[in-house]
Amino acid sequence: MRLDFCIWGCGARGKLIHRFLNGQGVRAFIDMNPELQGKRYQDIPIVSFETYLEKYPGCVVIVTPYFGYAEIEQRLSDMNAAYLSLRELPQEITYDGVRDLVTIAAGRIHKEGMVYLYGLNLLSICLLDYFAGRRNRRVKIIPESTAKARLIKILEDRYADCIGNLGELRENSLYLTSDKYDFRELPQKNLVNLYDFLYQVPQYRSPDIKALENIHKGKRCFILGTGPSLRIADLDTLAENHEICISVNGIIRAFKMTVWRPDYYVCQYKYGFDEWKHDLLGSSKVDRMLIADGCLADDSNPAFLKFHLSMLDVREDRPPAFSRDFSCGAYVGGNVMYTCIQLAAYLGCSEVYLYGVDNSFSYKGQNNHFSAGYLSNENGDEYVTASVVEQEERETAVSLAAARQYAKERGFRIYNATRGGRLEIFERVDFDTLFG
Repeated sequence: MRLDFCIWGCGARGKLIHRFLNGQGVRAFIDMNPELQGKRYQDIPIVSFETYLEKYPGCVVIVTPYFGYAEIEQRLSDMNAAYLSLRELPQEITYDGVRDLVTIAAGRIHKEGMVYLYGLNLLSICLLDYFAGRRNRRVKIIPESTAKARLIKILEDRYADCIGNLGELRENSLYLTSDKYDFRELPQKNLVNLYDFLYQVPQYRSPDIKALENIHKGKRCFILGTGPSLRIADLDTLAENHEICISVNGIIRAFKMTVWRPDYYVCQYKYGFDEWKHDLLGSSKVDRMLIADGCLADDSNPAFLKFHLSMLDVREDRPPAFSRDFSCGAYVGGNVMYTCIQLAAYLGCSEVYLYGVDNSFSYKGQNNHFSAGYLSNENGDEYVTASVVEQEERETAVSLAAARQYAKERGFRIYNATRGGRLEIFERVDFDTLFG
């Protein structure tokens, strides 16, 4: 590695970045905790910001804190320091700690000759270094408009002729190294997503989930939300008719009132999972409990089937992808219903009925579920503000529209059997008419 780095923050994320770089080029950690300053991690000194300015001013700073990053980046800008943010990096680097990601990413770049990487970030820099000196392949980085001139200058000094522009592309491929940029101005025929690694990371694969592929081929299933429209009597009806059911989150609050149990339980909401998991492992246990890796952390209980949740950005102009192999993982949508639809497709179901999916969203302190005791402290969900709810509504609308399109392409149908609610994107059916 030809660049020298200082990693701001010697916490979990900072250590993941050190691991990703294999320590190459890392000269110091910057940490504002005086108890850490003067110590070492992996034989690398942990220093104050003042010491960084004095001893390591030529290093590129990698900003790792999740909170307060804006103030840190502003401070570095004021000092005309070169820095990189983690916000444009794949979760494989910032959360999952995939060691060989550069090698995996390089393996997806098949074009010989000139290769263009759009987005100046740690991943594109590592790929630039990886291909440096290879005769059959040259790499240029095309910086986004917000890239700092100081960082570009340092790169140009270390790697000759490494900065390109969109006008050079012609028939060359453009590999995207982030999903946070606005791609609408880019030449669509050349785009190759170098941010989505769902199918390339071996540690994401689950043999236990692979065994479920097409297990219900040609059959119908019900995906149950936990909205206020859910009725216990309807759960009894599903049980009496032995329907295949997928449900989520706090549905366990209904278990004391019915013999019905879902065939598949899905959870990707860590705040709730931390409370529900004890019941899930007790009397409320469901045979197949699929839990997103972001919820489980170090919890490796064999009762849980861990699946990877790819957190690619979702916007109105960028609908989510749809998993073609749930044993590798699912793509995040506006809420867990999108994950369940991907699972239903993987199980081979030909008809999917949504029930209890009211498509209404609650603000902090409001209960918007079938049970008043859905969570013991719903007021504790401090982040549920008006702006968060509005964003969730937008992402959900985009995701469900994408699910409808994917269902059409893959030959299965999605219906809305919810009693009332606000979900209108799918054809409505009367729940009571489904059982003869």
